[in-house]
Amino acid sequence: MQKNKKAYGMLKQKISKRLVILTLILPVVLSGCVFGVRPKQAPQDQLPPQGGLFRSEDLGATWEKVTTIYTAGEQNLSFDVSNITTIALDPQDETAVYVGTQNEGIFYSYDYGEGWFNTLPLKGTVNAIAVDPQRSCTIYAALHNNIYKSEDCSRHWEPVYFEARAGQFITALTVDAKRNNIVYAGTSGGSILKSADYGWSWDVKMRLDNYIKKIIVQNHHNPDILWVATQGKGVFRSGDQGETWDDVMEQDVDQAEIDEEAVFIALVEKTEARMRREMTDEEYKAFAQQYKYKKFNAIGGSKMAMSLDSDKTIEDAIIYANRLGVHRLTWETVYTTGPDGEDVQGGLWKEISLLTPKATDNVYSAVVNPRNTKEIIYGTGNALYHSLDGGVNWNISPLPTNFTARVLEFSPDNKFLYLGAYQIK
Repeated sequence: MQKNKKAYGMLKQKISKRLVILTLILPVVLSGCVFGVRPKQAPQDQLPPQGGLFRSEDLGATWEKVTTIYTAGEQNLSFDVSNITTIALDPQDETAVYVGTQNEGIFYSYDYGEGWFNTLPLKGTVNAIAVDPQRSCTIYAALHNNIYKSEDCSRHWEPVYFEARAGQFITALTVDAKRNNIVYAGTSGGSILKSADYGWSWDVKMRLDNYIKKIIVQNHHNPDILWVATQGKGVFRSGDQGETWDDVMEQDVDQAEIDEEAVFIALVEKTEARMRREMTDEEYKAFAQQYKYKKFNAIGGSKMAMSLDSDKTIEDAIIYANRLGVHRLTWETVYTTGPDGEDVQGGLWKEISLLTPKATDNVYSAVVNPRNTKEIIYGTGNALYHSLDGGVNWNISPLPTNFTARVLEFSPDNKFLYLGAYQIK
């Protein structure tokens, strides 16, 4: 299979020499840079549509559009106006990138996006792509109401699942890295599907009755653990390959904008005269906790998922963008005795302080640097925000597009940050 990629690389070198020269020289000539003049940049809302995929080597400070399609002739083709719906990466090949689009199928590259090939066009919106973590040339793709599978690096595809229910389509895909025969899928109707035979047959493991936005397998730590983000019910977690599920929106949230000390003092002043005398220290502490924290799902907008990402620097943690902003949850065993004498598992949602005011600019994507849990990047419809200290301070940079920052992904070797642009109509 690696030979297939090498053959592709040789082919690309042969057929793209003239194309590469053109793409390097033509923009320089057209821009006027040969005369030493820097052209004025039009405001974002006056620019022509600028979709496609962008790549950054400096964490979003500068960007390069990478949308050139390899061709055998003199054609200069690209997908630079495409709406990007998803980005998938290969854990075994840091140069491989798979990009799903709204209307043009899948584009795939084996050189960090320098050049692309196109596959599965005219079959509907690509909602998800998953690469087998053990076999690089095995790829799964969700297009409309079908799941397709390729075992030869995207050259040939075979349908392995068809969603027959009217108005239902496949929205999420992921593969277990330890047992790569296990594949998970999600549907717009809220079903979580599981295949134990490389995608050839499927069973329903859970019905959440809400659009499945994303499924994550914690492959870096324990692939028995699944996280699911839904469009309107928030986030769910399974620790046993999807057999049972926890609604993690029932966990408490530590809201960043709330002064917890002030809340606690006010509570003491309010209750001290009567209730404090009637409670033991432990009872009073438990009572105070009810006021210090809220259940996450009790806060309006918390269940409207925008994106979900795994924090790979921690054994089991996620970062979750929603209509409120961005929150982080670390799941752990809390060593307090439960009602039946068992250890209780759970976690505390922590709101990340953002520069963007709530309900003014949607957060469309958020990622954590896979090598640094304090480095967080989130994208909106207008800008990219970057923090090195867990959200205490932020740097702002303009988007390289007048589309929204729909998808953000780090390459497996951390060399590049990719941005998939999507126009919200």
